[in-house]
Amino acid sequence: MTVISCLTMARVGPGQDIEMRDAAGPPDNPNGSRQSLHYNETAVTAENVGAVPPMNVISKEVKWIKKNIRKRQCRLIVEKTPKTDQLPPLRTQYNRAQIETWVVGSGDALCQCGYRKSSHPHTRPHDGFPPDVWNVDANTYSLPTDTFGEVEFVGYGQTERKYVRVDVKTKTNDMLKLMMDIWGLDKPNLLISVTGGAKNFHMKARLKEVFRRGLMKVAKSTGAWIITGGTNTGVMKHVGESVRDYGLTSVSSTPVVAIGIATWGVIQNKQELISKDGNGKWPARYRIEKESKVRESSLDPNHTHFILVDNGTQHDFGVEIPFRAQLEQTVANMKTDTSKDAVSVPIVLLVLQGGPNTLQTVKQAVANNTPIVVVEGSGKAADILAYAYNNSGEEEIEVTDQDGNILTQMRTVFDDALSAEVQEMVQEAYGTKNLVNNCGVVKDCLEKRDLINVFKLGTSIGSQKDIDVPILHALLKANKGQDFHQLRLALAWNRIDIAKSEIFTDDKLWPSGSLDEIMLLAINLNRVDFVEMFLDNGVSLKEFLTVKVLLQLYNSVQKNSMLYTLLQKMKKKSGNKEKYVGLTEVGMLLQYLLGDFYIPIYLKEAYFSRIDTELELDGWSSRPPPEPNFKDGMLGAALVMGNAMAGPVEQYRQDFENPYQELFTWAVLQNRQDMAKLFWKQGKEPTSAALVAFGLMTAMARKTDDCELAKKLHVNADEFCLLSVNVLNECYELDEHKAQDLLVRELDHWGSATCVLIAVETDNKHFISQTACQSLLNSVWMGKLSPDNGTISMLTCVLCPPMLFLLMKYKEIENPDTVPTNTNYNQFETQPKDGDRVQLVRRQTQHGLSRAQTMLNIKTQDMAKGEAEASNRNKPLKYNPVQKIYLFYSSPVIIFVHNVLSYLLFLGLFSYVLLIKMAKTVSVQEIILMVWVFSIFAEEIRQSVKTVMSSASKTFQTKLQSYITDKWNVVDVFTILLFVCGMILRFLPYDSTLEVARVVLALNLITFFFRILHIFSVHKELGPKLVMIARMFFDLLYFVIILMVFVVAYAIAAYSILYPNSELSFDLAIAVLRTAYWNLYGELFLDELERKEPECTFNSLLYSNDTLPRCPTQVGSFVVPWLMGLYVLFSNILLLNLLIAMFSFTFQKIQDNTDLHWCFQRYFLIYEYYSRPVLFPPFVLISHLYLIVKWIFTKCCKICVQKEDSDLIKKIPNEREIIQWENVIADAYLTRKELAEAENIDNRINIMHHRMEVLMSKVEDIQDEQQNMTAIQHTSNAAVAPAVAPRPQPSQQTITAKMPPQLERRIVSLEDQMSVTCKALSWIVQSLQENDMSANRAPPNLPELQTHGEIEKKKRKRNEDLALTNIEKKRELHYRSRSSPYSGSNVTRFFVPDELVFWETPFPEYSPVKYLSPEVKANPYWADKEDLIELPPNKRDGKIKFNTFDYVCKVDRTSHLGDYKIVDGLPQNPFGRTGIIGRGLLGRWGPNHAGDPIVTRWKRDNKGQIIKSGGKPLLEFVSIQRTDNQLWSLPGGMCEPGQQIHECLKAEFSEEALGSLITNEDHKKELNAKLDMMFKIGKEVWRGYADDPRNTDNAWLETLVFHYHDDDGSILNNFTLRAGETVEKATWSTASSALQLHGAHLFYLKKVVEKLQAAF
Repeated sequence: MTVISCLTMARVGPGQDIEMRDAAGPPDNPNGSRQSLHYNETAVTAENVGAVPPMNVISKEVKWIKKNIRKRQCRLIVEKTPKTDQLPPLRTQYNRAQIETWVVGSGDALCQCGYRKSSHPHTRPHDGFPPDVWNVDANTYSLPTDTFGEVEFVGYGQTERKYVRVDVKTKTNDMLKLMMDIWGLDKPNLLISVTGGAKNFHMKARLKEVFRRGLMKVAKSTGAWIITGGTNTGVMKHVGESVRDYGLTSVSSTPVVAIGIATWGVIQNKQELISKDGNGKWPARYRIEKESKVRESSLDPNHTHFILVDNGTQHDFGVEIPFRAQLEQTVANMKTDTSKDAVSVPIVLLVLQGGPNTLQTVKQAVANNTPIVVVEGSGKAADILAYAYNNSGEEEIEVTDQDGNILTQMRTVFDDALSAEVQEMVQEAYGTKNLVNNCGVVKDCLEKRDLINVFKLGTSIGSQKDIDVPILHALLKANKGQDFHQLRLALAWNRIDIAKSEIFTDDKLWPSGSLDEIMLLAINLNRVDFVEMFLDNGVSLKEFLTVKVLLQLYNSVQKNSMLYTLLQKMKKKSGNKEKYVGLTEVGMLLQYLLGDFYIPIYLKEAYFSRIDTELELDGWSSRPPPEPNFKDGMLGAALVMGNAMAGPVEQYRQDFENPYQELFTWAVLQNRQDMAKLFWKQGKEPTSAALVAFGLMTAMARKTDDCELAKKLHVNADEFCLLSVNVLNECYELDEHKAQDLLVRELDHWGSATCVLIAVETDNKHFISQTACQSLLNSVWMGKLSPDNGTISMLTCVLCPPMLFLLMKYKEIENPDTVPTNTNYNQFETQPKDGDRVQLVRRQTQHGLSRAQTMLNIKTQDMAKGEAEASNRNKPLKYNPVQKIYLFYSSPVIIFVHNVLSYLLFLGLFSYVLLIKMAKTVSVQEIILMVWVFSIFAEEIRQSVKTVMSSASKTFQTKLQSYITDKWNVVDVFTILLFVCGMILRFLPYDSTLEVARVVLALNLITFFFRILHIFSVHKELGPKLVMIARMFFDLLYFVIILMVFVVAYAIAAYSILYPNSELSFDLAIAVLRTAYWNLYGELFLDELERKEPECTFNSLLYSNDTLPRCPTQVGSFVVPWLMGLYVLFSNILLLNLLIAMFSFTFQKIQDNTDLHWCFQRYFLIYEYYSRPVLFPPFVLISHLYLIVKWIFTKCCKICVQKEDSDLIKKIPNEREIIQWENVIADAYLTRKELAEAENIDNRINIMHHRMEVLMSKVEDIQDEQQNMTAIQHTSNAAVAPAVAPRPQPSQQTITAKMPPQLERRIVSLEDQMSVTCKALSWIVQSLQENDMSANRAPPNLPELQTHGEIEKKKRKRNEDLALTNIEKKRELHYRSRSSPYSGSNVTRFFVPDELVFWETPFPEYSPVKYLSPEVKANPYWADKEDLIELPPNKRDGKIKFNTFDYVCKVDRTSHLGDYKIVDGLPQNPFGRTGIIGRGLLGRWGPNHAGDPIVTRWKRDNKGQIIKSGGKPLLEFVSIQRTDNQLWSLPGGMCEPGQQIHECLKAEFSEEALGSLITNEDHKKELNAKLDMMFKIGKEVWRGYADDPRNTDNAWLETLVFHYHDDDGSILNNFTLRAGETVEKATWSTASSALQLHGAHLFYLKKVVEKLQAAF
């Protein structure tokens, strides 16, 4: 091999050098980079690649990891001789002898930890190679980890993933803090642990798609963590690819969390992850090799986080399994959120393919009550578990609990045929190695069938389309019967489909109020579908929404939300210093967003201000108690004291009148659109609610600086605007009058406003422009005049009043008796309105219910009179001449015409005065003009006072702002002030002030002329043009700002060149800007630029006193024209065209919405002239005088003036009917909208696509069924004729198809019947032949089916023998004694294969776990005091005497098996290794003696006859269910020191199976006597070793099993079983080999069955 020198480069931090060395081969440079034993590769020598992390990371993450996370390293070397005969083929030019020389001969020996001697930097001196066995605890130590940071996978993008190397003994709480606090992971709502095949296995394309889609769907919808092995092989690779595909296609900003927990020692190229300086790598560049090394795997590039578990070993798989189990359990103990009703994080195990380790993982999950989803069709372990689950049965048994209650319970049954089939499948998948253990694990996995859920990937029909449903169904199934816990899980996952299908079923009733807490949680979590489902299932919002609940909602707002900021602002504004936000602040916020017109209920009703928020939410108050007011007497003091002792408000006010409105408002303020729409649908007054939502959202959009939030708010507001418009149009189409009543009805629940007022104040132009609103405005505009009156007719009547009796048409007056109940018609009477004009005011008629007379009650003589009255009643009433005059002049349209004509006369008078009569002496015309302006000023004061007084604001400043918001009011105030200034200057006794006054008044006339533009807003074409002018004015301001930059720059530059060294003065500023400004309009001033002497001068004295103009400089005359050309080019062409474009955009934008702007402006004009007095200026002073007199009269006489009716705000008598009518129409509209959306083409395409998927799935399922039937047929043929063809070998991924035992039994039964039929036919043929009655031709040859029947019988017999043999084998190999986890703990035993159980078989890698339970460590009386394992071997001898009776402790330490070995002072388990040392849960070293009674009777029917099966009687025995592992077992226990075995058996049986049921002393003595008699005749069944999960290498159970049989039932039939205090249930069980019993109890039962020759 040629030596290649290479230099490597690395990214390092500032001030660091890159270490570069030559890489040489092993013979030349043993200390350098080594040639791999298996591959021709060169190691990288620059180990500090990416070693310097970012500074912000060093301050937190690096420091925390270096302080809290450690790794593990070997420090005591135990030499391991390499097995050179097992080395894989080498790809080098060196032979094996040379390599062995480098490895062994060079002194770099291999330690049993898997690392070379050179990789042990901290070995103990002079230790050499100790002969003892290498052990993790003794030979390794922990030190701060140097492997962490971010890993970047070369060739897989720039995404960097977090990784860390941790000690196997790291506390899981520290790991959670690392992941959540340091790495920033969100708390999961679900933990999906994926286990299975670690090697690559093939999945069909469709199956892979279903798996990936379902896994990502459940992870995304529930916010789950996915935990896998983290390597780029097997199922971990498939999970990683699922995460990758989701990241490429998902638009969500939240990535799926996939955490890989792998063994550090098996990671390929792990040296690339280690940092040289210990500060981590940022990033570590990791390469994935195409070919994996032996016992090594690469990390998967698609996982998001990696935890690399280190126990100091290398090339040892499975190190991470206990650590992973503990971490998963710690995560499962967390709560999904911080609320008191939060559930623990659920965990589910997902199984795909897999080997024996996967079976062990499933078994441990069953022991931990973890739900399991087995993916059938993925191969090996998954298929074996699925087959066993699908074909194992359940039997229903009656059990008795500790209270004597008889309950029914399901128990798993494994028949002999299934056991044989499972054993065959296990053997095909994993071979005969460790066969007994693997088969036993499969049975143990099915002990709790409720935890197992099988998902067949080939099934894609119905609810099983994706794997997400089975995963979530498994979790609900594991919590069966816990409805509220299941509901909280579904709520945390946000899976409404699971809740509807699994929880809210038709047969389930929910008590009233039981869902209130979950309802509050659903609202807070924004689970709209759940809230709707709760409302549909009986949740009453009137009972749910209390003051306390509403306060909780507003005080649980997230601190980073806009609502929180606004509420805190209102809280500060109100001076509230309490801990929480009150409803008063909420009311202030609503008024702040909507306007002063809106008076929320929280501000309207006084009791809301009295609510003590702290008392409501915390139960205590920081407010000082109110002092009694004795001025009001004892009653007032009693009221104060009573309120102080009343407690929370909910005691005296439980609900809100309209709870949907309160929740709707909260949802709108939270910008939760779907939630708001839900409450909008469920609530009342949909039109007004939608308008309020539009106003709130648009106001919040203006208040926020977040562009994305503002955009979202505008979109949501537009949606509510559309809803309000559509509902209004639906109402208007059905009934015009009711729709107009909706618009002007005073809304008590919505700020005492009206729909029209809300729309106007919230700038909802789209709503105002609707036909219903415009029809209302037309009606108000015309007053009582008919809309048929033309403009010419009205002008004629205005100019010639007598013509109104001939030309004017009026609206008809309907008879009050004929007015329908849904219309508010009133009689008229003459009263002044607001004191400003005399008008007809409506007097409300009394509406009541009266019983109508029937025809039988009407006398015949009264019928004619009644008909006459009816005919008169139907005739419309007419106005008298006085009413016609009043109605004509009080109509807003006529008032508008009069005011326009008056204003035109005023402008004419003003112009006449300025042009002709403006002299020193005051003329009559000027006096009239001043009076006229004063009347205008008085009217403006009236309007301002009315606006301020009608405002709901508390401060004068806020009220004044509501008046100034109208731009025309600002114009009016400025115009009047300018007129006052002009008149003041006019009357000053100076000649100069007269000219100044003329100028001021001339400018004032301009402003008065501008005021006439307001009149144009009534015109449909001119009105929008005013909006365009206003918008263009602001565009012009922005343009001028930009333009002034160019103007000022050019002006100063040009003037400084033309006229340098000028003197500073005000004229200089004017001169500088004058030329540049007028250049914009084409005035170039070229004559000034070209001026030369003698036309100008350079003498400063001459041009300073304006004798001659100053000459420009010669340079200026040349440069400035060119500079001016560029300036004019930019300003006139570029900037002016920009202005034109801005104007065009504004024009087009408004032109497209001309109707909206005109309709909106029209409302303000109509409202202004509707509220104006009838008289016009200057005669309006008469109305003002009347108002003043009326106000003084009411104040002095204290007369309460009743509020007058208005056409724009009314109290509707039949308000409830109107509300119900509106709700019905809104519901109908929503129904039609949903139907239209369902008929949408996109929706129909989705439905067709779904149907095609279902159809394709059915076709593929049919193909799969055909393939399965073909495989079953081949299997059957192979069983009938095994010699025809050799049996095909199963693939690595799948298991040969098996015929289900139920189907097989059915086929065997049919074959037996056919065999009997063939025999009968043969007998008939033979009889006919013997009697010469046969046909001439030979009889047909009947098939000999009996051969197959005999084969099946032999097969059944073989299965039974195999089941019995398995029981024997499991006892011999003490299977239960090797099961993990250890009973009552999370300790995992060291794995011991079947073939390495016995001590005689060498097992150098055997490293058992040491364990002593806390219960035994407390030194109870039944346990040995000496802990021998903690003593040195030389000090253990003599502490305890083994193989004899211990008289000191009064314990028999002899074994039923004879003398047992004592190794290093410790007793050795005679049956072999168990994977754990110490005593565990057992109290005695060596044998622990116990007794197990088997109490049996024959199983009888109702008539007392013994039931038989297969010709053998069925036997029943007493069984109890243990509390530690939930397994059924015999009632037995440990013998106390000095206790006789018969006494022990009787005591244990009575304690566990009979409980304390017998209370009658006489009856108790009688039964005890019979029980004593039965126990005295018991027979010994077994004496020896007890295979029990509590056994260890140094302590084990030995039992003495006695059988007590009641042959005729005379004794046991009088006993009623009852579970004792130490067990859960007790029952009579039928003896069967299919039972799953604790320990070796099934073996003992088998002995009894064989003795009695019973069925088994």
